[in-house]
Amino acid sequence: MKKISIIVPVYNSKNELDKCLKSICNQTYENLEIICIDDGSTDGSSQIIDKFVKKDTRIKVIHKKNGGESSARNTGLKIATGEYIAFCDCDDWIEEKMYESLVLTLEKNNADLAASSWYMDSDSSSKIIKNKFPIYDKSISRDELLRYLYMRDHYRGFAYMWNKLYKRELLINKYNNPLFFDETLQLGGDVVFLADIALNVKNASYIDKPFYHYYQRSVSGCHTNDVNKLLDWIRAYEIVIQRFKEEQISDEILIYVKRFLAYHASNAAEKAIQMKNRTAKKQFQDFMRIYEKEYIVTNSQFPERIRRFYTILNQ
Repeated sequence: MKKISIIVPVYNSKNELDKCLKSICNQTYENLEIICIDDGSTDGSSQIIDKFVKKDTRIKVIHKKNGGESSARNTGLKIATGEYIAFCDCDDWIEEKMYESLVLTLEKNNADLAASSWYMDSDSSSKIIKNKFPIYDKSISRDELLRYLYMRDHYRGFAYMWNKLYKRELLINKYNNPLFFDETLQLGGDVVFLADIALNVKNASYIDKPFYHYYQRSVSGCHTNDVNKLLDWIRAYEIVIQRFKEEQISDEILIYVKRFLAYHASNAAEKAIQMKNRTAKKQFQDFMRIYEKEYIVTNSQFPERIRRFYTILNQ
């Protein structure tokens, strides 16, 4: 039985952390290395981790100064010893058969990466996220995987990095150097990291069953009003676009990456308008104009999105 290293960056999540760690410790797949990186928590999360360490010898903890989520994940990657790598956010939780199921499909199909569907949870609801179209292939090629990752209206089950299991070899780039999260990005490090991993995939596999519970907190990074963080999110997609061009990824896929950049730029511009920050508004609107054509083409079936886009662009 091969070992899975599960990297859990922890920052001020005391209300959800106990549930998260219990769900990992209770996995039916038992050969786990659970790496908790306490990224300078000040709310008692550190003490919760330390209690779990005393109960379960599979848990390792590093307490460090706050450096952001990418820094915490990189710290975990540097000490991970498993043949497989997984990620879980500290305010989320997982079904008990998640890693048993992902290992089974990964090994059965000789895949580099295995993914599953997931739940979107809030304090008042839990919704299963499904793909609009079924995935029939047991073996998914790299370009098919990229298509599933970025054509999100059709394939939402592929969207993120935490509903997946990775062979360790995927985390090595073409120059034989280990892949790490970009710590210069306050937001969007996971966007670049997942793109880099996907470029290394020869064969992926998918389970059409939800295991991961993604809990939406109103205070999460994606709800920030920090202009610099919002700019970093856009910069992350610029990095991905450049990477894909270098690897000669098809325009059919690139257009959807550009669409995401335009979408995030519209969200950022909307927040800048609310904050009455004219400089930031112009910055984000400029990004919207650069990728306006791609956004309109890929949203032709969603006139309400196009109306919203132009409402924000013309303010």
